[in-house]
Amino acid sequence: MTTAKHEALPPPRSGTSLVVTILLMAISALLSGYVTSTILDKEYKIIFAEMQKDCHQIQNDYLTCRSHAAEETTKWRIYADQNIRACQGYVERHLGEDILAYKLGSDGLGKAINRTLEHEALQFELTQSEAKATTLLNSNIILNQEVEALEKDRAIRTRQMKNFVTELEDAERALELRDLERVECDRYYRDLINCEESLDQAKQDNVNNEAPSSHTVKQLSDQVRALQNQGKMKEAMLEEMGFTINDARKEIQSWKVKAESLVEKVNFRSRRDVLKQYGPGPHYVQIALSQEETILLKMAPLDLMSHTIHIFMNLIQEKMYVGGTFLLAREHILVAAPIDAFDPENNQRLEEEMVEEGYFPDGALLFHQYSPEFPHAKYTVGFSSTGGPLFYINIQDNIEAHGPRHIDNEGDVEGDPVFAEVVKGFDVIQRILALPRNEDDSLNTRVQIVDTYIVESDAK
Repeated sequence: MTTAKHEALPPPRSGTSLVVTILLMAISALLSGYVTSTILDKEYKIIFAEMQKDCHQIQNDYLTCRSHAAEETTKWRIYADQNIRACQGYVERHLGEDILAYKLGSDGLGKAINRTLEHEALQFELTQSEAKATTLLNSNIILNQEVEALEKDRAIRTRQMKNFVTELEDAERALELRDLERVECDRYYRDLINCEESLDQAKQDNVNNEAPSSHTVKQLSDQVRALQNQGKMKEAMLEEMGFTINDARKEIQSWKVKAESLVEKVNFRSRRDVLKQYGPGPHYVQIALSQEETILLKMAPLDLMSHTIHIFMNLIQEKMYVGGTFLLAREHILVAAPIDAFDPENNQRLEEEMVEEGYFPDGALLFHQYSPEFPHAKYTVGFSSTGGPLFYINIQDNIEAHGPRHIDNEGDVEGDPVFAEVVKGFDVIQRILALPRNEDDSLNTRVQIVDTYIVESDAK
């Protein structure tokens, strides 16, 4: 801003000079104000122009900044949208993964809980099974003791039966002898009658002839008394023999009743043990010659052959046939047993095991069973006449050959026990039958049983 410079005024000389001075001072003031305002106006215009320029610059800068800010905002908005979408995708993905993980965790937890419950249930069942197994083991021990006692009782009763049979045979022979003696007594009686008639005739002759012969009469009298005494002795002997035979028949009938009661008890316990050990059935048994070759047997109805089925399934469960062989192949049967004709050491081991378990040499069964409802049809399985452990497969209908029959010089023979039928493995049987045989029909190729086991009815 510019300031005006004034020269110093001389002191007033008079009144006119004062007015002039005042006017000059006023004019000077006006001029000074004008100059000052003009200068100020210019400066204000310059300042305004500069300010306007600055304002335009600021406005341009503002517009530029606004445009740049808009662009940056758009870019940041796009970036933000992208980030939002990425974050949403990330969140959704991780949320989905978390949900899936939660579901899987929930499912896993549920399965773990179920498995825990199942494990607890299995543990409880295992505890019960162990208790049952302990009970069964104790029952088996008791049963084995009872069976041993029954076996001893059976042996005693068998010996007694044999003794009674021997006594009965002796009694029958005595009856036959009594019949012969009765015939002889009849002959003596007829001789006695004849002697009495002769004596009467002699007496009559003596009376008629009046010349009695005392010697003849005495002789005839002695003969009559001797015949009478002999007849009385024979009658007393026959009567005593009759009493003995009747007592023997009563005793035999009593032992038959006891034997039938014993058979019923053994059958009942055998059926009970099969149901406890192997379930209600139907029961199946697998005989393996290799992994590929097996023979599947289906047991007969339990009510028909309970004792025989119990013994055979125990033989299978105890692996008593493992190591044994199919040893004989004839036209009507295929025979297997815990016997190994090809390995004496193994055969000795098998025999010792059988003897130790009481299955040999008197047979595995306590008594024979046979049911006409399950006869020796083709592909049925039966024990030998000794009652096992040797068994055979019927290759044809053997009802007449192995069922109840009459044999000359032996009388009536009970049928061999038949307890199962082949349901699978017919090709294996035919392969064995096609193998070469020796003159006695024994196989000259070793066909060994490698395993035996009970098969569940739903897994057969």
